[in-house]
Amino acid sequence: MVGGTLRDIRAEVRSLSRPDGDYMVVCGKLGTEPSVVSGLRFPDRDAASEAADLAKKYRDALRRYDPAVPYYDPLVHEESNGPVASRVTDSVDERTRYISFCHDVTGSVFEALSETGTRSVESAAMETYLTLAEVVSDEDDFCLTMLWSMMSEMDVRLSVSEQTTVVETAAERFASAPMSNPVEATLRNLESASFIEGYSLRSVTHGSEPPDSQATASAADESESDSSDTAQSTSWELTFGDYALAERTGRLPTLPIAVDLLRRTPSQSVRFFDGEALSDSRWRLRLQTGTHCESAGLVSVDAVENRWLNDSAAPLRSERPGQSD
Repeated sequence: MVGGTLRDIRAEVRSLSRPDGDYMVVCGKLGTEPSVVSGLRFPDRDAASEAADLAKKYRDALRRYDPAVPYYDPLVHEESNGPVASRVTDSVDERTRYISFCHDVTGSVFEALSETGTRSVESAAMETYLTLAEVVSDEDDFCLTMLWSMMSEMDVRLSVSEQTTVVETAAERFASAPMSNPVEATLRNLESASFIEGYSLRSVTHGSEPPDSQATASAADESESDSSDTAQSTSWELTFGDYALAERTGRLPTLPIAVDLLRRTPSQSVRFFDGEALSDSRWRLRLQTGTHCESAGLVSVDAVENRWLNDSAAPLRSERPGQSD
């Protein structure tokens, strides 16, 4: 299946890399690193050129199923020459970032399913996708259909612990990016990729945590605490609009949020809970990060209907820890 192919390509790329290399591979359009070479450095231009060719092969493997997979135009870049500027217009940038984000998550999860010995789920996801793809009219929806098919099969076929293993393995495919406020960084990234439109974020007290949590919540101010160092747990309430993967099925998919967040919290667990549908296009979700909680809800969570809480008229904004309404 596709996951094994993607995993083999990644292994080839990593065999070419060196931690002290000065060459990298970037997308000629976006100026960012394609996921398969993200965070990797290469000892010389020849090795980086070979890695760039492999990055193309990685996308080609996905393009067999989705013709809308964007061409990365990977280029060799020497770090000492400074950053690479984006060469695309805002409209193209928005579409490219959306589809690229979707396929970056999809590819990493396919790899993880192959690596963790759950290829039966990968096969089922592909069968579901190929069936649904027959009725998809917009090419831009193929990537979302593939991601939804994977999420739905993981939900049905894997236990919570198996889901956690797969999602954590998928997150490891990306370069680690720990930071002081990883939750806000994830929401900002999803908004940049047009996966959500607008969001708010606030810390919540330990009284609102899931009942089986063994942690005590600690609201960590971005200027005072680094998430990778804190030994306590922090709970957050997220509200966001126009979530690309949301459907009114009684479940709120968390898979893409989880993959992006876990790469920013490599030494911590992440637990999603209390999904709520506030309106047809607005959602509320709580999560907990820390070292004293077990990861859960990384694929989807129950989402109750709270239309009486419909606050669609209220503007979405980013709210820093320590602020309150």
